[in-house]
Amino acid sequence: MSPATTDADQTASSDDFEVRDYVVNQRNGVKGLVDFLTLTALPSVYIQAPQERFTSDKILVGSPVPVIDVSNWNDPNVAREICHAATTLGLFQIVNHGIAPEELKGIVAAARGFFELPAEERRKYWRGSSVSKTAWLTTSFNPYKESVLEWRDFLKFEYLPQQHNFAITWPPVCKEQVIDHFKKIKPITEKILNILINNLNSVIDDSNKQTLMGTMRMNFNYYPKCPEPSLAIGTGRHSDINTLTLLLQEDGVLGSLFARATEDGDKWIHVPPMPGAIVVNIGDVLQILSNDRYRSVEHCVVVNKCCSRVSIPVFCGPVHDSVIEPLPEVLEYNETARYRKTVYSDYLKGFFERPHDGKKTIESIKLP
Repeated sequence: MSPATTDADQTASSDDFEVRDYVVNQRNGVKGLVDFLTLTALPSVYIQAPQERFTSDKILVGSPVPVIDVSNWNDPNVAREICHAATTLGLFQIVNHGIAPEELKGIVAAARGFFELPAEERRKYWRGSSVSKTAWLTTSFNPYKESVLEWRDFLKFEYLPQQHNFAITWPPVCKEQVIDHFKKIKPITEKILNILINNLNSVIDDSNKQTLMGTMRMNFNYYPKCPEPSLAIGTGRHSDINTLTLLLQEDGVLGSLFARATEDGDKWIHVPPMPGAIVVNIGDVLQILSNDRYRSVEHCVVVNKCCSRVSIPVFCGPVHDSVIEPLPEVLEYNETARYRKTVYSDYLKGFFERPHDGKKTIESIKLP
């Protein structure tokens, strides 16, 4: 201990180690922490640096997120609204998409059902020792790289229908609902991608389908009640590194999801939960393919003192060996490419090797 180190500093450091060990190494997650302790203060390992905290003065009032009725996918206005939202904010909500409200409530209930399992049952799926090769549980974002943890646990599923019994070891409490949700989301994703790719004077075919939508994954995100939400973050600011994300928010928990209003400045727009709606956000891959015509949206999640919350994103993206670069159709009139050619597995590695840090991954491959 250095001469400048106080007993209080040493105690805080010891507490940090014990909390991190319990949450991460003992595979309890933040859910296990709040079940085990009656927390009146936020453990210091979760206290964000002041510049990373989300404060009310950052919220841009009076800028609603577009809500698009997709009951008729062939309506030219639907395509126009989707492309405009992808170009400006990079995020929108869709309604009348064909998934029944009771089915959406069913998948939310399934997510809660998993996190309400006894700790020893949840622990069976912990990343690195999961009983399933296609489903695993962890906490925060990258708990082994982060000095400050995010107030979140999540269970991730990989959808591999071409492989026999890919879901046989998924948790029984939610397996059927997850498979059904994947099946219902996939055609909606394809319709949106068709609209966006057609707007770039290209089409989805055998030459690019694996790049656009070769993988599908789903998270059950769980954000427990937080004793001091103003000091914590549920999910740090980031853009998704895939092609397109379709997110289901749990009804009734306001003030949770926020999207950065513009590329410049630090103003954010609230994305409110709407019964029956699905949030669609553009990922980095579409920004790269479109050579910046579309915008991958930076977003974050704040937490709540009064209630827990779940959210369920489905991530559609490339297979790992895909080469990502601006589409030739976008560059056909001698437009300069703004991104260097990148193998998607390398892009993934760069993203997951560090904590959430805005859009630094896409910035790392931008050409001067």
